[in-house]
Amino acid sequence: MKRIALLCLAALSASAWAAAPLTAEQTKTLIAGNSASGFADALGKNYTAYYSPEGKLTQVLDNGKKRVGTWKITDDGHFCTQFPTESERCTKVVPSENGEYQRVKDDGMVTNTFKKFYKGNAYKY
Repeated sequence: MKRIALLCLAALSASAWAAAPLTAEQTKTLIAGNSASGFADALGKNYTAYYSPEGKLTQVLDNGKKRVGTWKITDDGHFCTQFPTESERCTKVVPSENGEYQRVKDDGMVTNTFKKFYKGNAYKY
């Protein structure tokens, strides 16, 4: 029984990595200076966000709560975000077949889905 559970978990994790993660340069091109709408699995909320070219992140949750933090991309392609009251979260950005992008932890867990990107500061944050 334990073996079946582990195989199922491995299959689910592998599906998150079905597409190759973006490189550091691809991630930077997608995110830097642009806005996104998405769903934060950890918060269970939709959000909109702006990622300034200087590394400032402004996020507004669907309940209207505004959060300001920072973002960066590491040399190995991890996309990291941090808010003042939270630990830094680093993930790979993986494209989905439906045009969305997922933030995926190294263990394969999906933490976030970018539903759509917009050029520039689309939400005027």
